[in-house]
Amino acid sequence: MFEYILICMVFGVAAAVVAHSKARNALGWFLCGLMLGPFSLVVAALPRALKEGHTQRCPQCYEVVLARAQLCKYCKSSLERHLDLL
Repeated sequence: MFEYILICMVFGVAAAVVAHSKARNALGWFLCGLMLGPFSLVVAALPRALKEGHTQRCPQCYEVVLARAQLCKYCKSSLERHLDLL
């Protein structure tokens, strides 16, 4: 029984670390990791989905940033909002 709890905790912590590195809710992903194990770790590692009107891709580095951003937070290049909105 102890091994099962330890494995669940490891998956919970791993999912929380991955989620935190992607600016997601670490506590929520920790709880998902506890309940769903490796499945939550896989889902937490997936890239963020583009939301129409809310996000855009940087033309230089192709990372997803907010649509209202004027500079890319990853490569610091200028964003032309009216051309790249998704």
